[in-house]
Amino acid sequence: MNIKLDSVITDHADGLLAAAVVYENIEVGSSPQMLKGRLRLFQESLFFDYADGGISNEPFVKEWRELFKQLNPSFEEETTPMEDMLIPISNEQFMESKDSAHDTIDFFALKYSLPIMIYDAGKLHEPVRISLGEKENILIFSDENGIFGDFKNSINRYPVSNETRNMLQIIFFPPSIEKNSAVKLLSSLTKMFEQIHGGTHTVHWLT
Repeated sequence: MNIKLDSVITDHADGLLAAAVVYENIEVGSSPQMLKGRLRLFQESLFFDYADGGISNEPFVKEWRELFKQLNPSFEEETTPMEDMLIPISNEQFMESKDSAHDTIDFFALKYSLPIMIYDAGKLHEPVRISLGEKENILIFSDENGIFGDFKNSINRYPVSNETRNMLQIIFFPPSIEKNSAVKLLSSLTKMFEQIHGGTHTVHWLT
């Protein structure tokens, strides 16, 4: 897939790693009970960790917040994607199972505190570009038809569904995760995803 990361992003946020994974010939459906159970149990564990607060003081939240400020100094009052996931859980508002694709990605994002977005690649019109957005979305993803997604996952024009056969996954790693560790984490995610959905994948490291 032809996908580009604007150089101004890495110029502003030194050490930020981004990868795009294209999955082909997958089958999305209801999540296996094992995955549903793991996602629920992990959220319950996080609830006990954060029921009394403390999310904003976590090192990974501070790191993402600092990165966002580097990308856009006006970010100050916004929340990071990881806070957006954890705050409802801290209030015992758990994610319900959506489908096998979303549940797999949500589990991995929560487990490793990483922003991960997924889109139906069959609806994309290349080239795909990742560029600076506004303080509400920080980074925006666009194709020939315009913006289809953003870093905070508030926009998704090409949602993954049971009809999706090819999927684009965009994932970001903060500077505290070195490239070799990021490669191992991504390998774990793609392996888990393909065990559930079948198909094949191609990884594009964006620089």
